Amino acid sequence: MNLRELLGKQLLFFDGAMGTMLQQAGLPGGVLPETWNIERPEVVQDIHRQYLAAGCQILKANTFGANALKLRETPYQVDQLIRQGIDLARRAIVESGRDDCFVALDIGPSGKLLEPLGDLSFEAAYALFSEMAAAGEAAGADAVLIETMGDTYEVKAAVLAAKEHTSLPVMVTMIFDERGKLLTGGDIPTVVALLEGLGVDAIGVNCGLGPKQMMGLLEELLTCCSLPVALNPNAGLPHSVDGRTVFDVEPEAFAGAMRTLAEKGAWLVGGCCGTTPAHLAAMTVACRGLTPPSVQPKNF
Repeated sequence: MNLRELLGKQLLFFDGAMGTMLQQAGLPGGVLPETWNIERPEVVQDIHRQYLAAGCQILKANTFGANALKLRETPYQVDQLIRQGIDLARRAIVESGRDDCFVALDIGPSGKLLEPLGDLSFEAAYALFSEMAAAGEAAGADAVLIETMGDTYEVKAAVLAAKEHTSLPVMVTMIFDERGKLLTGGDIPTVVALLEGLGVDAIGVNCGLGPKQMMGLLEELLTCCSLPVALNPNAGLPHSVDGRTVFDVEPEAFAGAMRTLAEKGAWLVGGCCGTTPAHLAAMTVACRGLTPPSVQPKNF
């Protein structure tokens, strides 16, 4: 089964947060989550197993921060952590016996601002993402998910790397504020024009906001986007309680809001920070059998 052929034809379910679940399992602060692919593989695989049991179809491999910059202070190599991360997700799928699931190589931001706002060159960012992309395809990923991007320049580097070093479908989700603005000031129409021009397969939003706050962003996306829209919100807006970041949208409320988003036109739905298998299980039940409105080409 080819994921690219299903996009925009079947409602697809991403999984939820990996970091939230790893922290619940005891991941210490300041430790890169991706290192647990080697040090605690049973924990990572069990998280994938729980999301599959919740009805999710696209597993985000635990590879978000597995780039050479972030791994400098660890004993691990990029291809080592990515290969193991893809393998753990694949093992969970095989164990589940399901034949409707996919593994996405998860690529997050470099961790640096690109020039001229920061000191990372476009070429260096491209090289970081190229290494990740090539390792992901070699490890057997079904797709590339570039997520949590707040800079059009950096996301361009990541998309070019994925398109030029793999033959996989490429999905991109950005972080917008409630006004539909990126950290570096870009807006939704600008992002859509850039990403459609680069030939990605799906465009959307993740992190930063809860599902209710994404309603207006989805409406704007649907006015200009000719591709399937992906939404992976947090379990509400984050706030601090006793020094901990917590999210207060419960599974049933999350599921109801996600059904509304799918009814409005989101073709890929899942969760980001604060979401758990309980949130995703409620969502898949609430959305089961739903067919979003067809993707309409826009001409501007």
